[in-house]
Amino acid sequence: MGEVGHQLELVGIQEAQRRAEAAPTKAVRTRILNRIETTNELLTALPSSDDLAFNHSGLCQTFLPHSRLANNQTVWKRESGRFTLMVTPGVMAAESSGGQRHSWGPSDGDYVGVPYGTKARLIMFHLQTEGVKSRTVSLGKNLSAFLRSLGLAGTGGVRGTITQVREQCMRIARCTFTLQWTEVEQSGDEITRVTDTKIVEGLELWNASSDDWSATVELGEKFHSHLIEHAVPLDKRSIALLSGNSLALDLYALFAYRLPKLKNDLTMTWGMLQHQIGSEYSEHKLFARKVREVMPELIRAYPHARVEVGRYGLLMKQSKPSVPKEMVPGFRLIEG
Repeated sequence: MGEVGHQLELVGIQEAQRRAEAAPTKAVRTRILNRIETTNELLTALPSSDDLAFNHSGLCQTFLPHSRLANNQTVWKRESGRFTLMVTPGVMAAESSGGQRHSWGPSDGDYVGVPYGTKARLIMFHLQTEGVKSRTVSLGKNLSAFLRSLGLAGTGGVRGTITQVREQCMRIARCTFTLQWTEVEQSGDEITRVTDTKIVEGLELWNASSDDWSATVELGEKFHSHLIEHAVPLDKRSIALLSGNSLALDLYALFAYRLPKLKNDLTMTWGMLQHQIGSEYSEHKLFARKVREVMPELIRAYPHARVEVGRYGLLMKQSKPSVPKEMVPGFRLIEG
């Protein structure tokens, strides 16, 4: 548990707030008080039904790139134990019949590219959270409503969130996700299963100069069926705290999946983690530094997480779920 969580357990919220008043400046005091209040809420208040989010167990172990790949034709691959994720970029005519050229790079032809970054992750959370309720997912009356549901302001322009989310939605819709895993039969024989799936079947584009948005999309039949069997519950309040950092979102999903089902302590070396999450970083040391930087905020978002940062990696211990089991009817600790 993080420093704030330990403090709350030792002295309680009122004493922790009183001590925060001794901070040297108003800005520091406000920041500490916000941390105390958020951590206390996550420790003491169960999430409401509206606070529940879901993510496929495979996507809690293997992750999308943090930044745009150099080539939109590159196939993205990540492995975690017996599970492998491969994302194959899809195609779409770079120049529409109206003569408008889209922005996925003149050297990439019609390849749209692999989704990346925080917005791709938030969109995936949204699609899967709604997807456990129905294969048909509502995106709201317009793009601005959809952005607000992700905790993002709907800003226009080339660098605005509308343009960025539009691009990531297109990448998600056009890519093929290959889920590959190995199962061990009772006989001891290993069976490798491979399924190719689309997250979204079909896509309705909207005018880039407005915020008009298609009312609904339909999740791919294979993906939806697999999601129902392998959905991991997450807390939207935690996601909102980490929404600006893709590495923190990945680690939160990983911890939410792995920590509650651990029977023994597990050490994940920086090399193992980098292969699973952060191989875009050039060196283990750089990746380790990035993880250390996000851990305080991550522990605030998941205060029950028992994770220790060591010299050679992370020591993970069995922890209470990010979302209590009683909050999710039929919830089980997914084996994998």
